Amino acid sequence: MDTSNYIGIIADDLTGANDTSLQFFIQGCKTQVSFGEDLSIDENLKTEVFAMSTESRNVSSQIAVERVKNASENILKEYNFEYIYKKIDSVLRGNIALEIITILETLNLDAAIIYPAFPNEGRTTIGGYHLVKGVPLQRTEVSRDPACPIVESNIVNLLKNQIPENKKIEVDLISLDTVMKGAGPILTKLNELISKGKKLIVADAVSTTDLEQISLAVTKSSYKILPCGSAGAAQALSKIWHPDVSDNVLTSPEIPQLPKLIVSGSATDLTASQIKRLQENDDIENTYFIAIKPENIFSDDYEEIAQRIVNNLNKENTVIVHSSKLIENPDELNSLLIENEITKEDFISKICDYLAAVTRIVIAQKQAILITVGGETSYKCCRSIGSKNLQIIDTVAPAIPLGVDHKGQLIVTKSGNLGTQNTLIDIIKYFEQDK
Repeated sequence: MDTSNYIGIIADDLTGANDTSLQFFIQGCKTQVSFGEDLSIDENLKTEVFAMSTESRNVSSQIAVERVKNASENILKEYNFEYIYKKIDSVLRGNIALEIITILETLNLDAAIIYPAFPNEGRTTIGGYHLVKGVPLQRTEVSRDPACPIVESNIVNLLKNQIPENKKIEVDLISLDTVMKGAGPILTKLNELISKGKKLIVADAVSTTDLEQISLAVTKSSYKILPCGSAGAAQALSKIWHPDVSDNVLTSPEIPQLPKLIVSGSATDLTASQIKRLQENDDIENTYFIAIKPENIFSDDYEEIAQRIVNNLNKENTVIVHSSKLIENPDELNSLLIENEITKEDFISKICDYLAAVTRIVIAQKQAILITVGGETSYKCCRSIGSKNLQIIDTVAPAIPLGVDHKGQLIVTKSGNLGTQNTLIDIIKYFEQDK
């Protein structure tokens, strides 16, 4: 396989793999996303960008390292990609430091530059501190994330907390005063730090211009550098790595008139507000909401909910099945967890398993466009219906792609932490517009 100009992306969850791939698709690249235990590339598809989801965000550090090492050895090494990008969460959840180090060691790279800022989504980094709309991470709702709570806003400290004592000295920062001077000074500082043995180099960024200048510096360095960031940095790199395809005309795909099934297992406040805003919207008609109750989860009562969805999934209707009501009352939730002797993390995973089982039953009976919300929910729902990879075919909304699997199933995946309160409304409107 001739790999000239091919790009390999490794992400820790499916929504991240998809929203990062989307940035290259927008630039005109043909993209393919592979996920699951059997990561593989379909060489029959004419593809320039390959993204892989290791589903390693909410697992132990040991399992995360094993999965990333496996993907690096069996996919990244085998196909000898010219460019490699490590996608990390824009709010820093997961085994970030260990996964990056694993890739560096497996592929014999010199260092990683870590710039997770995504200004278009309100994520910025100043003095090493990562902010969401101006608020330090540890003061946002991600500090209460049931699977991966973030209690440290300083990226340098966060990375040091994830690695052995003898490697902490390898972490450093390129501050905003250097970044604001442009690619030249960034490159000088980057090379200086690497020459001193630094391996994990964080970079401040508060604007798209900052991301572009950091990306340009990375490509100019004589060292072998692994860029690591969110969809924001990927967008900047796409214009550098594939400038020749920027003039490609992206044509909107023909979308069949099908009902939409929205499946949300996200536990974020943002997702809850998006669902509420959709429910209150008078412009979107023919919507049917099903709020999952605790008794559904603990009784494994899939059939009744699935049948309700099937009965209402007609013509151009939209059915929304979600778990937002389950986490509205923290005290009630804690009592429920104690009563059932289950941790909050296991409960969230059980919710995703439940929604995946319901999705499998529904899609087996009804043709519908599947819209999933939340990384774990998206992965489990896709796997439940037999999907192994996706081709990105369009942009539904900012950082939200439309993909199609090998069976022709249309799938939209959305991170629970991205978007505005109107994002679900925007997604439905996308499918209602004339194509």
